[in-house]
Amino acid sequence: MISNELDIEPYRARLRAHGRVQVQGFLQEDAAARLHACLRDEVPWETAQRTDAPAAPGLPRSAAPGSAEDAALLQAATARARDGFEFYFDRYRMVEARRDGLDPGLLLHVVLDFLNSPPFLDFARHLTGDPAIRMVSAIAVRYRAGHFLRAHNDRAAGEDRAFAYVMNLNPEWRPDWGGLLEFLDPGERRVVETFTPQWNSLSLFRVPQPHQVSLVAPWAQAPRHSITGWFRRG
Repeated sequence: MISNELDIEPYRARLRAHGRVQVQGFLQEDAAARLHACLRDEVPWETAQRTDAPAAPGLPRSAAPGSAEDAALLQAATARARDGFEFYFDRYRMVEARRDGLDPGLLLHVVLDFLNSPPFLDFARHLTGDPAIRMVSAIAVRYRAGHFLRAHNDRAAGEDRAFAYVMNLNPEWRPDWGGLLEFLDPGERRVVETFTPQWNSLSLFRVPQPHQVSLVAPWAQAPRHSITGWFRRG
């Protein structure tokens, strides 16, 4: 699945020097195209927001994407975001779905198995220089117009997250559509580097590190699709 033409050493050096890197041409082209088709046409998406967010009166915790409830939940999440950390996007929880036997035949189950196979884990250890990586978590994510992820650093109690990754699967994405992965200074007052979700690229960065995904603009001509998660030590 990983491109046979990928020269990983320059990316490995940049990751070690800067703590983040975007690898271009990450997957074999036909694999990337098939994954994009899966995300575009086959995934049973659900909406996602903070699990500890206050419940909006009269609304469910999640809704069918594109429904009236979805629009109301997004409006409520956007209002809460004025006061601190918040997010709203569509997701498919790959680990839970694989564990519970949901959606048999969905390509994403094969992807999760691949990400946790010995060859890929060896690749992850070599790329990052971290020999303690032992598993890869994964979630499929779709950002539509108005979706966002406010600043955070990816620390999580009970999980030893070594590196975060985003596998970008957007055949075309323009920077003025938003949905940009933006890295912040330690005080979260300034953007210090930006990764555009370029086709078939892998964004990878050391945890913890302040970052955000900018609001997707209403004129974006397609959703922003990705597979994202963490290289974990435990």
